[in-house]
Amino acid sequence: MPTSTSNKPREGRTRRTFMKETATLSAGITAVGLGAQSAIEAQKAPYAGKVLGANDRIVVGFIGTGSQGQAHVRYQSRHAADNNIATAAVCDVYQKRLKQAQEMLQLPDDATYTDHRKLLERKDIDAVTISTVDNWHAPCAIDAMEAGKHVYCEKPMTRYLREAFEVYDTCKRTGMTFQLGSQFCSDKKYHQAAQWVKEGLAGPLVWMQASYCRNNYPRSEWTYQNDPDATPENLDWNRWLGQAPKIPFNPDHYFSWHKYYAYNNGILGNLLPHRVTPLLMVNPVLEFPHRVVCTGTRAISTDREITDTTHLLAEFPSGLTLFVAGSTVNEKGVADTIRGHKATMNFSSSQNNVELRPERPFTDEIDPEDFSIGERVGSVPAHEKNWFDCIRSGEQPNGNIEVAVRSHAVIAMSEISERLSMTVLFDEKTRKLTDGTGREIEPIDHDTNAPVRTPKPWV
Repeated sequence: MPTSTSNKPREGRTRRTFMKETATLSAGITAVGLGAQSAIEAQKAPYAGKVLGANDRIVVGFIGTGSQGQAHVRYQSRHAADNNIATAAVCDVYQKRLKQAQEMLQLPDDATYTDHRKLLERKDIDAVTISTVDNWHAPCAIDAMEAGKHVYCEKPMTRYLREAFEVYDTCKRTGMTFQLGSQFCSDKKYHQAAQWVKEGLAGPLVWMQASYCRNNYPRSEWTYQNDPDATPENLDWNRWLGQAPKIPFNPDHYFSWHKYYAYNNGILGNLLPHRVTPLLMVNPVLEFPHRVVCTGTRAISTDREITDTTHLLAEFPSGLTLFVAGSTVNEKGVADTIRGHKATMNFSSSQNNVELRPERPFTDEIDPEDFSIGERVGSVPAHEKNWFDCIRSGEQPNGNIEVAVRSHAVIAMSEISERLSMTVLFDEKTRKLTDGTGREIEPIDHDTNAPVRTPKPWV
């Protein structure tokens, strides 16, 4: 597919700026494939911090206490005894939300912070839950792991692909337990499907499909009422923006940030990780996408930069193809299905089951199978428990760093493809992106043809 001749992405920011932000490489990232890097990192000792035994209590802090952050506060405090954890500190840039979380946990004033780095200085905290705006996921996760804290980070993993590799490298070097907040990874039907694949019942995987579609009419998706209590005096606006473009205080951008590309990538990052990540987890071959194409449309909405629909195709080196669609203006999706050479697996969220049905040529070799559970689909408390259990055991959690970075590669490459109308190719060994013509997508300032300087430190 040829690259677009347009000089501007859909929301009006320059192509040069977007290319710089989405580029895979940056100063400070070594161009080494993850396979080779894993062998190197395996020779290094993990972070020599506090070792938690099976009966040790895990002390947790919360970075970001908006709607999702407060949901984590409620879940973790409700299940604190079962998980043997203590909730010790909260951090947010908006004083009102900070106070709400403080009261929910009955914490003293000195357990509240507006700067996540201050929270991370506490030696008693073992782990943090990150529920910030997307462009703060990477700096908070990196700072936390550097401070010896385990991380539960809401999806998407990061805002851009370059940041995802920075998080990955930090996690591998420090040995901290990383859990991506895509709770469907802890849904048992995906684990059963993975077991069938491992046993060879499905044969080589050839095609996966899924969707995440909803329609909240008459409310505009991700449009939230501005809180009149929010002012520049009680909300640290510049800190909330982080590395996003600096603009005057704008409550709509704060409360409805999902609608703007400066802070997220819409359906791709907000909904589709819940489908992409668990499907990749089923595949016994952990692989990055080789080629991704994606389209997106705005069919109904007029109050946003992001699209109303999105449709991605990702091709993997093994020959597997992944198709995922998303919509916020129509709730009829496609059936979640994994097609193997020998059998097909059909998922049902309403029944919370998965069935395996042999392909016609293999009916004498493979019997039909059915798996059903009564648990609620996509349970956040179950996903949190998996994280806590793995912190103690040293095992990899369901949304671990390996599957998280590969899932984010699909998401990030899809955004580039959708917004710049191009096919995007990825080379795992070099971590380089190229377009369909073979031209490298790299951090070059196209006005001066000079390399971009090292990004400014996280603020």
